[in-house]
Amino acid sequence: MASIIKEKPKYKHKTKTVRIRFLDTHKFGDVNNVPVFIKKGDFIVVETEKGEELVVVVGNAVPDANNPSEYKFLRKATKKDIYTFDKHEKEAERALSICKKLSEKLGLKMNLLKSYIPLNRSKILFYYVSEGRVDFRQLVRELAKRLKMRIEMRQVGVRDGVQMAGAIGVCGQECCCSLFMDKFDPVNVEMLEEQNLPPTPMKFTGVCGRLMCCLAFEADNYSIRKDLPEIESEIEIEGKKYIVRGYDFIKEALEVIDENGLLVSIPFDELDRLGIKRENTCGGCSGCGSNSIENISLEKETSGEETVE
Repeated sequence: MASIIKEKPKYKHKTKTVRIRFLDTHKFGDVNNVPVFIKKGDFIVVETEKGEELVVVVGNAVPDANNPSEYKFLRKATKKDIYTFDKHEKEAERALSICKKLSEKLGLKMNLLKSYIPLNRSKILFYYVSEGRVDFRQLVRELAKRLKMRIEMRQVGVRDGVQMAGAIGVCGQECCCSLFMDKFDPVNVEMLEEQNLPPTPMKFTGVCGRLMCCLAFEADNYSIRKDLPEIESEIEIEGKKYIVRGYDFIKEALEVIDENGLLVSIPFDELDRLGIKRENTCGGCSGCGSNSIENISLEKETSGEETVE
């Protein structure tokens, strides 16, 4: 009787979701179904709408069932992949130089930032910043003749440009956008008043010419301001009268002065219990409104700028 030989099932690696960073735009993304042996600092190859890309793993991530990753894991990067990436970077630099000369010749008002060629040479991308729309049809035709590749022009916002190029901020550290930021939150001049900062937007303008991203980091901490009693107003606690001197958002406390001139700090989480709240607020601002900066004209940053993944 012939024996039945059973084939051993092929071993499948357990998988996980990892956080990656793209090497052309410095933006972040998540990739599912990555083998568990892939660790932080490894280079992997993923498939995106741009083609096959070499990316770096920055850590593990929690999979989001409602927003599945749009990138496909292909393999852990090999020496050949890294060699190809370096080769393409040098070729892209030469292409960028050609593109800059052609754009100047054609009189196009655009600031070319970077060119990029995916591993599989599916196309060559040129990233640029411009204040308006640019008619680059002639530029694309000239580039296609010289480079013999599919050309794609991508317009990015000024904040995206700094994220790609990298820069040092006024704080002396690398700009947050190029260091760790995942997305750009809206930043506006009202945040200056909310955070008790001088109403001088120029002092809080970043390298990109927009209000600094870090103004939005603690914005939520100041949302309680609209519920606090106005400065210099009189409040009553347990039969005693106090004058509101100010707010300490670092210590999360309301500063008041009693009838003897002594400074007293009341934690924000005690205000409801004590029955302290803002009265007769006009609802037109998040503070007392006496130092309104509504007349300051400055372009408000929004999240509507076109970005690249």
